Amino acid sequence: MGLERVGVLLFGVGLCLSLLYAVAFGYVGGASEVGCGDHEPTYSIEHVRPAALDIAYDNGCNEIWISSAVTVGALVSLSGLLVGGAGVLREWSTAD
Repeated sequence: MGLERVGVLLFGVGLCLSLLYAVAFGYVGGASEVGCGDHEPTYSIEHVRPAALDIAYDNGCNEIWISSAVTVGALVSLSGLLVGGAGVLREWSTAD
C-alpha cells in the first residue's frame, strides 16, 4: 500500500474518530463554570500536556479542556496529511 493510501486512511480514521466522539459526547472534556458579567472574551491556549493529550484554552473567564479523544483524532488526521504529503512528494521526485 502506497504512502498516499496510508495517509488517506489515517486522515479518514482520525477525522471519523474526532467527529463521531464530538457529536456523541461533545468536544469539551471539562470546563470551569464561572459566571462572568460584562467581559469581552479573549481566547488563548492555556496549556498543552502531551503526556495526557490534554489541551486547554481560556476565554478570559473560564478554562475549557478539549477531550483527549478529539485531540487524538486530530493528531491522527494530521499525521495522515503528513504521510500522504510525503507520498505525493516521493512520487513527484521519482517521476520521469
